Amino acid sequence: MLIKILEDTHDITRRLREIDKDYFIVYNTDRKCYEVHNYSQKNTFCLSIPYGSLDARTISLTLKTRREFLDKILAEIDKNNEKLEKDAKKEILDKTNWKLKEMFDFASRNEAENFDDAYITKWA
Repeated sequence: MLIKILEDTHDITRRLREIDKDYFIVYNTDRKCYEVHNYSQKNTFCLSIPYGSLDARTISLTLKTRREFLDKILAEIDKNNEKLEKDAKKEILDKTNWKLKEMFDFASRNEAENFDDAYITKWA
């Protein structure tokens, strides 16, 4: 169930309407969070507020996620995805290098080792 918030202690509802007259805030009792909606959209939902109260962060988050900043938001997402991919590749290369070094060190030992019983199960 959605409960429309008409007033709040920090005037967030009024300040959002100054940005766009069609903004309104509801409290979603099922999800137990605040949501920003906009009457000018077919589906009025804009975003969920990840904070437990309405404060200046709500204004900042709403401004940051406005449609006119879509290109910037998508660029940030792409940049973050590239970094995640690069980090994942680096981790794989680091593990591979470590394993190859271990194999090389093992293979280049001068000691004669007995591998006759290498594949025999040894019971404790």
